[in-house]
Amino acid sequence: MTTTTERDPAGDPLHPQAEAQTWRASLQRVCAAVVSVRIDATRPFDTEWNGTSQATAFVVDAGLGIVLTNRHVVHPGPVVAEAVFLNHEEIPLRPLYRDPVHDFGFYQYDPSALRFMQPTALRLAPEKARVGTEIRVVGNDAGEKLSILAGTLARLDRPAPSYGVHRYNDFNTFYIQAASGTSGGSSGSPVVDIHGDVVGLNAGSRTQAASSFFLPLDRVVRALELVRAGLPVPRGTLMTTFAYTPYDELRRLGLRQTSEQAARAVDPEATGLLVVEKRIPGGVTDGLLEPGDILLRAEGRELADFVPLDELLDTHVGRPLDLDIERGGQPMRVRPVVHDLHAITPASFLELGGGVLHDLSYQRARNPQVPLRGAYLASAGYMFAPLELERAVILAIAGRPTPDLATATEILQSLPHGARATVRYYDLEAPTRERVAVITIDRRWFAMTHHTRDDATGLWPGTACPPPPPAPPPQPTTISFPHSDDPRIAGLLPSLVTVDAAIPYKIDGVHAIRFRGAGLVLDAARGLVVTDRNTVPVALVDLRITLAGGLEIPAEPVFLHPHHNYAIVRYDPALVGDTPVRSAELHPRPLTPGEPVRVVALKANHRVFCHNTEISAVEPVDLPLPRPPRFRAMNLERVTLATTIESIGGVLTDADSRVLALWSSFSYQDNKEHRTGEFGLPALLLRELLDDLRHGREPVCWDLGVELGLISLAEARNHGLSAAAAARLEAHDPVRRQVLSVTRTSVAAPGWRAGDLLLAVAAVPEDSSAADRPHVSSDSRPVNTFREVELAAAAGRLRVTVLRDGAEQQLDVRAVAHRGCGTDRVIHWAGALLQAPHHAAQIQRNLPPEGAYISLYWYGSPASRSRLRAARRIVAVDGRPTLDLDAFLAAVADKPNHASLRLKTVDLDDKVELITLRLDLDYFPTYELRRTADGWVRRAL
Repeated sequence: MTTTTERDPAGDPLHPQAEAQTWRASLQRVCAAVVSVRIDATRPFDTEWNGTSQATAFVVDAGLGIVLTNRHVVHPGPVVAEAVFLNHEEIPLRPLYRDPVHDFGFYQYDPSALRFMQPTALRLAPEKARVGTEIRVVGNDAGEKLSILAGTLARLDRPAPSYGVHRYNDFNTFYIQAASGTSGGSSGSPVVDIHGDVVGLNAGSRTQAASSFFLPLDRVVRALELVRAGLPVPRGTLMTTFAYTPYDELRRLGLRQTSEQAARAVDPEATGLLVVEKRIPGGVTDGLLEPGDILLRAEGRELADFVPLDELLDTHVGRPLDLDIERGGQPMRVRPVVHDLHAITPASFLELGGGVLHDLSYQRARNPQVPLRGAYLASAGYMFAPLELERAVILAIAGRPTPDLATATEILQSLPHGARATVRYYDLEAPTRERVAVITIDRRWFAMTHHTRDDATGLWPGTACPPPPPAPPPQPTTISFPHSDDPRIAGLLPSLVTVDAAIPYKIDGVHAIRFRGAGLVLDAARGLVVTDRNTVPVALVDLRITLAGGLEIPAEPVFLHPHHNYAIVRYDPALVGDTPVRSAELHPRPLTPGEPVRVVALKANHRVFCHNTEISAVEPVDLPLPRPPRFRAMNLERVTLATTIESIGGVLTDADSRVLALWSSFSYQDNKEHRTGEFGLPALLLRELLDDLRHGREPVCWDLGVELGLISLAEARNHGLSAAAAARLEAHDPVRRQVLSVTRTSVAAPGWRAGDLLLAVAAVPEDSSAADRPHVSSDSRPVNTFREVELAAAAGRLRVTVLRDGAEQQLDVRAVAHRGCGTDRVIHWAGALLQAPHHAAQIQRNLPPEGAYISLYWYGSPASRSRLRAARRIVAVDGRPTLDLDAFLAAVADKPNHASLRLKTVDLDDKVELITLRLDLDYFPTYELRRTADGWVRRAL
């Protein structure tokens, strides 16, 4: 390859010193016109995910404030962007144009808003792109503010780079290739020559080969002229992908010698012609063109390049175009009608159930070569999660075809909240395989809005869809339980159910959105079922109970124990009709190792099985701390079996089929992996709760605010336990030689200290109702089990004897009554989900119950850009303390859209950080989810 010698404007070669000076002067002007672009893609759309990123753009019209960058920087969907100029002035950007196919687009800024600099527009000079030209790529490379990377143009006819079959890809164009080391962060950078003229637009790179790919500017110049004039940019398409194919391959495809001679005569430097590679079934060339067809002429004009073809297509939108082709050596003429490319590029979307739907785009249909029909699921969100994939094409909903978004919207609006609807769809990876799934229509947790792009503002304003029609009243259904010849199973079949939980918002540190477990009917008359906290980890949940694999009914959480691994849920007994559901018979008593038991449990497919085994150990639960904090069983003993059992849960029974324990799934975190283990939860722990429920009392859990562990009596002696105290504990429990130890404390439990050894408790009742309870005693008694402390705490106030630093002390401590309702209020603000610090976070990390705790943030939101990470607490806004959610809402209530705020945050390790955040109320409005007597409601704030 011969390197092009740099010359001055008169055409004379430049002296090396003059060349260096010219480069410096040119780059100084170029750098002033280059801006760093910060982008928030607020919704998944077409080929792009939502997220926060940065790229580069450069000024091409200083008077109008137009900057040029890549299409994937402007984004096909909703986007919020801002430009940071060389002097660090920050200016909002408005999306002005994004090309449907080629990788370029325009943003616009307000030139009058620039106060301290006036950049000069860079000239687009596509004609100056020549092999051997020395170039510089100036941009925001790899996240740096500004970098200048050198290279040499090596090839002008490279195929468009491929970024993967599921991502945006340019096509029907050449790319320029250069030997350069630019990286992904330099997308949208200008590729300039020594005179500062732009010869290409940086679009991609391949680090393995140290090469970069630049988009030619021929079609960019045309689009810029139209955009400057305030005119639309017509774009035509044949819904066909062409590939530039060299002559040697064309001969094998049947190209006639006379045709090759004619083509070479028109363009002696060309090395090939355009060949049909892909077409859209049902498109304008379906039945007219086939893969392998060689394109010779269009409208009588010889073609050997993509640019003249684009020119003809863009000027023939809606009109026929004469194409001369050769197919297997046979000349042919076809006359397809040029289609409007913008019409098959979606400009609206439906947001429903946390998901995003829009018309299937040409970009997404092109690679798999599928027809341009169906509603494209850009994001499954919550409601469409049963499809088990993010990007599907929906063909029908509730048995009605969905050829486009408008039809899908009409169908979805007609379905009431909670309705079950079938969805027929296919995955773009396997377009010939149709699938069917059932979804539950959600109109409670998420808003249903239709958004359409407004090119005048660059926004995608949303229109709320009408409220759903009322749901028909549920009808009772009677089923029978399957017959079992195994008497160990038969008696429990009417008491075992499957519990499915779907979580729309991940609060309280929950790590997933769908769980399945077993439940045990405690009271058939009241519809009360007990299950584990791995199945129902939070109160903000949609629950369904399945009986015998034959009847599914809704349920709601009633009580979530903050420490023990169980939850109580309730269904409407009227919905099961005359189905013979039976209350299980509990036998609450202490369990011992070596005791024979039966495991009667459920598989995920609702099948019940039984296994005889024995108890191998009854030991304290000691699970690793999760990060971020979430529910973790503690202050109880679990039952381990001698045999490994795999199930979704069930019960442990004795020989008379009396329930001794729940067979439950315990969730824990092992490093970064979320795991579960199955253990028994003694029925003894449910005794007081059941008494309250059966007598119509609100169940409560009395919490001392500490996590307890166990150490041996011998180890306690090493801590200074006296012989007298050891003798009292031995006399109290001759079998268990153990002492309770305080392993963690919380701010809500003053008086305690980690390392305290708990020796004795005395209940100090504060009301007669507590004093009347048989398990509450005002006498100081030795304790060495979790259960004893739990029973004593029901008094509300305790005088405890602890061993601290080798000396016995008495403390007056209080227990807090937990109603088992869990987190019952959540705020969505700036793309972050805020709540009060939940109980697990307070216990596990000693967090004070103050501030707005961040449980989740959405990609592409202000919270995401500002790194408002989960498990932090916002404790002040603009210097105003926010002790709780009400204080937080008051602090942000008067903040207008696009306002900047200073947020004082504290992480789990008590490290303080000041974060700045700019509001975006267009795409992330503030709303509240609150649990009321009538269930959860969503309310705009």
